[in-house]
Amino acid sequence: MRKKSESSFAKTELKEKDRFLRVLKLKKVDRPPVVGIIQSATVEMMESLDIYYRDAYRDPEKMATLASASWTELGLEAVGVPFCQTVEVEVFGLEIYWGRKKTDIPTVASFKGCMTPEGIEVPENFLEKGRIPVVLEAIEILKERVGDEIPVIGQIIGPFSLAAHLANMEKILKMSVKKPKLVEEFTMLGLDFLVEYANAMLERGADAILVANMFASVDLLGASGYVRHAQPFDKKLIRRIKGPVILHICGDGTKIVRDMIDTGADCISIDSKTDARYAVEVSRGKAAIMGNIDTIYTLVFGKPRDVIVETKKALETGIDIIAPECSLSPNTPNVNVKAMVQTVKNLSGEW
Repeated sequence: MRKKSESSFAKTELKEKDRFLRVLKLKKVDRPPVVGIIQSATVEMMESLDIYYRDAYRDPEKMATLASASWTELGLEAVGVPFCQTVEVEVFGLEIYWGRKKTDIPTVASFKGCMTPEGIEVPENFLEKGRIPVVLEAIEILKERVGDEIPVIGQIIGPFSLAAHLANMEKILKMSVKKPKLVEEFTMLGLDFLVEYANAMLERGADAILVANMFASVDLLGASGYVRHAQPFDKKLIRRIKGPVILHICGDGTKIVRDMIDTGADCISIDSKTDARYAVEVSRGKAAIMGNIDTIYTLVFGKPRDVIVETKKALETGIDIIAPECSLSPNTPNVNVKAMVQTVKNLSGEW
């Protein structure tokens, strides 16, 4: 935990939405929020509601109901949509693979990628294409349901991740070495599209935007690769989004935490591999830090006692918002997510 003189905690009672937004503004709060906004639908939730991913993406009411269950059933203090990172690329014509089981998260089907961005065009009236209308309407419904109690989060993918889908990940990594200018052209291609999509979410009622730039990971690009090929476009995107922004990048982000902060994001979402103490230290006065409970070993395969231990550790490092390190696996037991929530509340004296 941060030293008392530097603490962000204050003895006040706040609504979940107020607490979350105050943290994003680096203001004092009574305790850290505990959320799961990248993807928080579990198999148990889907089975209890009889709503699955494919159902949710066809019906905004069902999408909103599945999203709101992360609050009503798990106690997570934010609700967000969508549940995957394929909505944007579908609009550009990529095929979506829905999996064999109805609890499988949608992914992009095998795609060889484009050699150049020439010929790739952002569709006209794209906010009316694919699943985007369902997501936007679901945000409206969520806002009506939760009002000022719980923050509503809209999720988009980052510019480099969109580029990597369009060019193919393997090809864009080769381009980054041999034809870096081509990478820039691919990444610029979807920038205006992402800005407009994010701001449409805010207009429909989202309180903040999560930018999930999963393919910009240091594990794939290296630290210098992130700074050269992804960070400048994250910065351009975030500066044009008309609301609070959370930036998430998968993998060990220790070497790029400062660069992520320099994008202007209000909050940096970190992986369990990232040095949390370092992230907290360098972010002070600049951005909030969110994370970083391990989603696989702890939340899927661990026991509630394991979750409690790791959540306490995250609190001790001074993390501002307690959350899974990335998307929750649908196979995460509800009891483990509840243990994360309960630990934060227990230590704050609420339970």
